[in-house]
Amino acid sequence: MSTAATPGQRPPDPDGTAAGKRTYGPDFLTALFQNPLDPGYADAAARRAEGHLRTGNRRLATRGLATLTLVAIGFLLVIGYQQTVEDEPGRTQAKDTLVKQVESRREQTEQLQAKADVLADQVARLRERELGGAAVAGIGNLEAATGLAPVHGSGARVRLADGPTSVDAVTGERSTVGQVKDTDLQLAANALWAAGAEAITINGQRLTATSTIRQAGEAILVDTRPVTTPYEVVALGPDDLATGFRDGYAGKFFQTLAQSYGMSFEAVKVRNVTLAAAPELKLRSASPSTPAPAPSGAPSVAGTGAPAGSPSPAGSPSEGGR
Repeated sequence: MSTAATPGQRPPDPDGTAAGKRTYGPDFLTALFQNPLDPGYADAAARRAEGHLRTGNRRLATRGLATLTLVAIGFLLVIGYQQTVEDEPGRTQAKDTLVKQVESRREQTEQLQAKADVLADQVARLRERELGGAAVAGIGNLEAATGLAPVHGSGARVRLADGPTSVDAVTGERSTVGQVKDTDLQLAANALWAAGAEAITINGQRLTATSTIRQAGEAILVDTRPVTTPYEVVALGPDDLATGFRDGYAGKFFQTLAQSYGMSFEAVKVRNVTLAAAPELKLRSASPSTPAPAPSGAPSVAGTGAPAGSPSPAGSPSEGGR
């Protein structure tokens, strides 16, 4: 209940300043320094109290979703593993079948090659019986030069082998810098020919004028036959063949590869080595070994039956397209 002021009397001072006293509240900076964190904690506690139920439901939903995701991933992994296990016998069986086919074809090839060698020996004996003498000797020299006959003598042996193989930890790919390539064998063969070699074999495969050395995946083929490490290149030639090879470009190149990538390289002199003959070459072209009979009425060279003006046949038979 309020009272009215009488004349000559001051009205009541609600702020308490009638007696000349003032009350000052703390300013913002003072309150901030005295209680810097209390209001924030109080607000956070109030928000937690209001949204506790909602936050708990959200956490439960998040945990449930994560659990379902993990279960789904595990289920997919189990299905994939079972599928891999089920398919493994089929892949293994297919691989074993292919390996057996390759081995069977290889055995057939070896058997056919053995039969071809027997027939070649029979042909050589028949030829020697029919021709004899200097003609057979000349043909033998030609066959030795072309790789169709075995040869025996001294020369050099160059041995190349793959270095250690490293695997990339990130990509899982194998490094092939230390492996012998087809170009390395080509370089070795060409360097031996240039140094005076007369006959060369690579892992027992005789090289001829039509031989090929090429890469097929990770395998090296010499005349379509695979050769594997270590690679032995044996050549017959002069006594200094091994020394000339080591001191030449090819030898220094292989020494650098051995020092840099761990490849194995060796070039030594060998004696009393026999190199097998190459398989029979394919006949690509042929020409008559004697001139055709002269036409009726045409003059011929006496004693030869060749037309006049044509050269007389040589004393030894021709190579016959070899």
